[in-house]
Amino acid sequence: MKCMRMAQLLVLSSLAFGGDKPASCELESKNIVSRSSSGLAQVSNLGDIQITCRVLARPLPIKPGERRNGLKVATAAYQISPDGSKKREPSEEKQTGGGGSESEEWVIFYAHIPLAPTERDDEARRCLAKLERSMASLQIPEEARQRALEQTRELVYQHRLGHFQVECRILDGDRVIGVGIVELEVLFKGRFSDVGLPASPPV
Repeated sequence: MKCMRMAQLLVLSSLAFGGDKPASCELESKNIVSRSSSGLAQVSNLGDIQITCRVLARPLPIKPGERRNGLKVATAAYQISPDGSKKREPSEEKQTGGGGSESEEWVIFYAHIPLAPTERDDEARRCLAKLERSMASLQIPEEARQRALEQTRELVYQHRLGHFQVECRILDGDRVIGVGIVELEVLFKGRFSDVGLPASPPV
């Protein structure tokens, strides 16, 4: 059943991107906190989603002085509902490394499936409220408070909850040379506001 599901994902990915060659993409094992009853990898909403994607090595430059740029990656995240339908959600990626050999090349990156704007705002407000409680003796002007809220919003790093397929496009410049899929479930393991700022002092 697992093999059949993986094959289906590769076929769907190939169809979606006009027959692009498949890439082998794998979630870093240390990021997996558990697995569902069906074997689906589960990660923390506060943890990392580190992925390594591999493709066949490109031909070496054949002209003297030619250079070959390193590969890059772009992601698209699709949330899977209980009925199997998919909805695209915002995603971000931060490439941290890569390399190659005679037979293959790879890219290493962190994927992020951010909270919805309203959820991110709420989390930023919780962070700021906690900070204000720890500085209760100070009077913070409203203008300064709004600036702090905007800055805090940018710091919030917490993944959206749910079941996702993360499609990874491997890029040679602007050209897609491989597409892979990582399927995972993001579980609730806490709030950024509880770990990102110190707790308020006991009363």
